[in-house]
Amino acid sequence: MPYEKFPAWATGPDGAQRIVNSQAELDALPGFAVPDYVPPVPREQKPEFAAYPKWIGDQLVSNAEEEAALLGSDDVDTREALLQIAAEKGVKIDKRWSDDKIRAAIEAA
Repeated sequence: MPYEKFPAWATGPDGAQRIVNSQAELDALPGFAVPDYVPPVPREQKPEFAAYPKWIGDQLVSNAEEEAALLGSDDVDTREALLQIAAEKGVKIDKRWSDDKIRAAIEAA
């Protein structure tokens, strides 16, 4: 959605304020000005943004390691190793399973 400058809140001399509906109306008011447009910035891109602590479900995590432990790694190397071990042991698994479920199936075999 494009930025629309008018209607705008204009501030004039001695703190007088008024809503103007067009550039012509603003030009007719001597000394009045409209604040410059400042594009919005997502909070994740602001310099003061801190990624942690944050909520994951109903758990508060303080760093990336806690988040990974809570969510399960699903690390590609770990997953490939688990799939290879399952194939060697002849354990039938579904590749949609999480790492924890694959690990449990291997341990149960």
